[in-house]
Formats: sequence, structure tokens, C-alpha cells
Amino acid sequence: MGTQKLTDSPSCVDSVGALPRAIWAEMSLATGKGLPKDAGKFGMCTSIPGAHYLLATMTGALPLAPSNALQLGLGICVPEACRPGDVPLILNSTIGLEIIPDLQTLTIANVHASDPIDGLAAPSLRCWLSVAVLASLMLISVLSTAFAHVSASRHQDSRSGGSPRNSTFLQAFSLIGRNGTLTKLVEQPPPKPTDSLNGLRVLAMAWIILGHSFLMPEGVSGYSNPQDITSSILNKDSAENNPMLMLIIQAEQSVDTFFFLSGFLLSHLMLKELSNRGPNPVLAVLLRYFRLTPSLALVMLVYYGIVPYLASGPFAVILQDSIFRRCDGSWWSELTYTMNFIPFDSDKVCMGWTWYLGDDMIFFVLGCVLVPIYHRKKALGWWLLLCLSGLSMGVTAWLIARYHLSPYVFDSHYTEYSYYAYSKPYTRAPAYFVGISAAWLLGTLEEKGLTRESQPHRRHPLAATAVAILSAAVLCLVVFIPATDFGASKNSWNDFESILLLDFGRVAWALSWAAITILCYYGCLPWTNSFLAHPAWTPLARLTYGAYLLHPLVIKLAAGTSVQYYTFSGMEVCYRFVGNCFMAFSSAIALWCLIERPVMTLTSAGLKKPQASARKIESSNSGPTLGPAATCESSGPSSGALPSSP
Repeated sequence: MGTQKLTDSPSCVDSVGALPRAIWAEMSLATGKGLPKDAGKFGMCTSIPGAHYLLATMTGALPLAPSNALQLGLGICVPEACRPGDVPLILNSTIGLEIIPDLQTLTIANVHASDPIDGLAAPSLRCWLSVAVLASLMLISVLSTAFAHVSASRHQDSRSGGSPRNSTFLQAFSLIGRNGTLTKLVEQPPPKPTDSLNGLRVLAMAWIILGHSFLMPEGVSGYSNPQDITSSILNKDSAENNPMLMLIIQAEQSVDTFFFLSGFLLSHLMLKELSNRGPNPVLAVLLRYFRLTPSLALVMLVYYGIVPYLASGPFAVILQDSIFRRCDGSWWSELTYTMNFIPFDSDKVCMGWTWYLGDDMIFFVLGCVLVPIYHRKKALGWWLLLCLSGLSMGVTAWLIARYHLSPYVFDSHYTEYSYYAYSKPYTRAPAYFVGISAAWLLGTLEEKGLTRESQPHRRHPLAATAVAILSAAVLCLVVFIPATDFGASKNSWNDFESILLLDFGRVAWALSWAAITILCYYGCLPWTNSFLAHPAWTPLARLTYGAYLLHPLVIKLAAGTSVQYYTFSGMEVCYRFVGNCFMAFSSAIALWCLIERPVMTLTSAGLKKPQASARKIESSNSGPTLGPAATCESSGPSSGALPSSP
């Protein structure tokens, strides 16, 4: 969008030559000069009478290394008669080389330019409809809260017993009251042995935000100093040589943590219900769909209908294009949870980060089949689980060997891995199955009398400590071992080594968390459990679904409104991470109040009492896991040198 072919425009050439020297000096100051990337001074350029701002991208090859072309980006302030198609001519002109002398040392090619002013799309009907929907929900929330407050005041004045009676609809959208959205957000349920999963869920969500805080801006603004991130002829001592960078790169392991949590909670709660009366799996799946989808749809309305028009600055057009080219044709696949197959290319999915929801929905359906089978015939359940896990791991290994996929993220390997394997349910299922099997194991132990009350940690304290240390060591190994395929040793791994990490490493990761979860369940890790199960995590755990959906909007909008390329450094990433976490969870509160919690209240009220078991099973698994999980609410009511997340 905003890019044109080369047009040797006489008006542009004439206007450049006819500029008064004083005006040209101002435009020169507003033009970016620092290679490889410098967006210049957008605000200064747009304030100069008769000036126009353009953002140019190109490749530049050094004379001594013509095969290693650098990705360049420059903000150019030109006369208003010039258009994007004139940029190649300007850069190769005498005036252009005088303004940006460093270009003389490079061989420039593939010059493109965007117009972040005239190239911006104006708000469409979709935008105003999205605003209307959002405003309507806000109005409903305000009116419901006001009505609940008035009703409570009258009830108190009348000094009658019980609670004031309001319609279910008003109770659902009210911020206050017994079923108020804010009331339910901070409500503390009775303590449970699985409360450690609350802290684990929040920390995993924060880790994902950290990884995306680094990766996602590359698809919009990018970094001004890519040479300090990836090893090249410009800098041999870049960040990828530092093993600590793996703390950011390997944040994607948090997704396997979510898969484990989701499988564990589904199996753990369903086994309890099967022991009593037996849930309705079909109803549980439908209930899950109707609870998760409204929040997803509202976020998509904001992302597709509002966010593109909030952007301004050098990268606004890039942000708009990144949203429109994906969502125009595939928005509907989000609502059917088929986004991992239609479109098959994950880079064409409207909200690419929601691939997790598509996989988790499929795994939820599989779990609703597997757990009842296990309850009736344990051997058959284990056999099916192991067969499905082996099949998934076999397919993943074949894809890695067939297409030579690897964990290195700073070249085409990232694109190929994302396309063939990263988000596909047939490659990500084992971590979910580990969660299911962990609940089965826990149930078997309790059937044999090994309960939390029997305090097994006092019988074998050394064994429990050894398992915890081994699990922590495996987690650290999975995080840091990929460093041996980065930096000076980049792309040194063979297919077998890639299979060990990308296939077996995910299973090892989930098994480690399974061991820690069971140890916390039995009180074998009192310090760890007291930290992860602290009541302070409970409200944040309820917000993880909203934070998961909304944090990319925060990251992308920040990049789309930036007036300069980002600068990479550890402290810069840290500052953006903290800000993104705060904004994501703050936005998640709004989503919780406007749609997430009201839908939960309404669907719960719409179910008859005999159907409560299905509600309990679904609610246990609705958090990224996705939304409030059983540990929070078991009563029923988750191009360029750098990769860029969609």
C-alpha cells in the first residue's frame, strides 16, 4: 500500500531544483541519514510548508560483500510534488547523495517507498460499525451498573432481607453487585490443591508478552540497529551470540505450558464429574464455543475495524497494510477456529497469534472423547493417548527432516517452520496430552490412597526434591540449548538435533511442568506452591484470556504510531515489556467487563441445573488456557533480518 512504480516526474525534479536553499536545508534536516535505518523527523517534515514525507526501504550491498545485502530504511522529506515512485530517482541523484552521503558506499537496489500521509486509508463503514458496537457495550455496562446501584440503595432503604432482584441481563453487565463483573474479577474462591496453576498461567502469559514485545515490532516499525541483534559482517558480537537472548526467543515455550494446563484441567475436572454423574461432552464443547467466541469477535472488531485508523507516523501505512491484507479474506476463519487450516499459511491469518485458540479447541474436543474412554477402560485410554502422541511426534519429525526446519529464527528457517509445523494441531498435541495424562496419573495415585492429606512428601522428601531439581534442569536446558544454533554457530544443527528440540523438547517441557504441578499438589514444594498459589494471582489469572487476545494490539499500535525505528537493547526491550504487560492486562479488564464475564454469567444462567456438570467441565478449561479456569472459578461462571509475528 502506498508504493508506486518509478515515475520520472518532471514536477518532482523541477520542484527539487527550484527549492529555496533555506527550505531545502530544513528538509535535509528532517531526512533520515543514519544507515541502516533512520526514519528521520516525521513531525518536522510535515510542518514544513510545501514538504511531503515518504518512507523508503531498499537493499544496500557493500563493495567487499556484494552477496550480503543489508535491509535499509530511510525517512525522506521531499517537495509535495514528489510521490513514492520518485524516490529511486531522488536517492540516485546528486542532491540525494549529497544529503545521505553514506549511500555512495553502497550499491542500492529494490527501492520502494510508502506514503504515510496520502497513502493512509480513511475510516470505513466497518470502522464506524465497530465503534458503534464498542460504544453500545460500554453504554450497557454503565446503565446496568447504575440500575444495580439504584436497586441496591432502594433495597437497603427498605431493610428487607436477601439480595435485590434484578434481571439476569442487568446483573451480567453490571460492574457491581453479587454477580457484577468487577465483583467476580476480584472474588477469591476456596483454596484448592491446583491453585499453583494460577501463578503459572500468569507468568507464562507475561513471558509470551516478552517474546512478542521483541518480535512483533519487526513487522511494523522494525529496529534501527539490526546489526546489533543478528550476526553479520557489520557486527560479529551481536545479541544472538549472548545465550541470555534465549530468554526472549524461547518465550514461545509458554504456549506448551498453556497446552499442558488446558489438558490437565480438562481431564482433572472431567474425571471428578464422571465419578459422580457424568458430563455432557457435546454441551461442554458448545458452551466453550459460546463463551470464548464473543470476546474473540469483539477483539477482532477492534483490531480490524478500529486499530488501523488510530495509527499515524512513518509506519502507519505499514500497520494498516499488515492488518488489511490478512483480515480482508480470512476474518471468518477466526470465528470457526479453522485458522490453522484456512488459510494454511499462518502469515495470512487475520490475527495470527490466535492460532493457539484453533489448536486448543480441537484438543478440547479430543479430550472430551479420550477422558470418558479412559474412565471406562483405563488401558484403552492410555493406548489411544500414546498412539495419538506418537503419531503427532512422528509427523513433526518427518516435517523437520523433510523441510530441514530448525530453531534459528533470523532467516528463512523461521518462515518455513511457521508455515509447515509451528501452529499446526498435528504437531502441537503432545503437550496437551501430557496434561491429560498428568491428571490421569494424579487420579490413580489418589485411588491408591496417596492423597494430599496423607502428606507423601514426608515419606520421600529426597525423591521429591530430586524430581523438582531434574524438572527445573530440563526447563533450563530447553530454554538455553538453542543458543548453540545461534551466533557464530548459527544453522549448525542437523535435522536430528532439531527434532530433539522442536519435537521431543516440547514433550520434555510439558512433562517437567507436570512433575512440578503434581509436587505442588501434594505439598512437596511448599515455597514454590505458596508463591504460585498466592491469592494475588487469581484476578490476573482470570484476565489471561483477554491479555492473550489484546497484547498484540498494544504492541502493534505502539509500533504503528512510533515516529522512529525502535532501538534494540536489553533495557529498551525491558521497558517495552513492562509497558505492554500493563496495557495488555488493563485492556483485559475492559474486555472482561464488557463481554467476557457477562457472557459467562448469561450462559450459566441459561443452563438448567442438571446440566451444571458440563458447565463445570467447560469452565475448567476456558483460559490460556483460555479465560477463567477451574483453579479460579470452578463454580462455572487464554521480512527483514528479524522474524515478525503476524
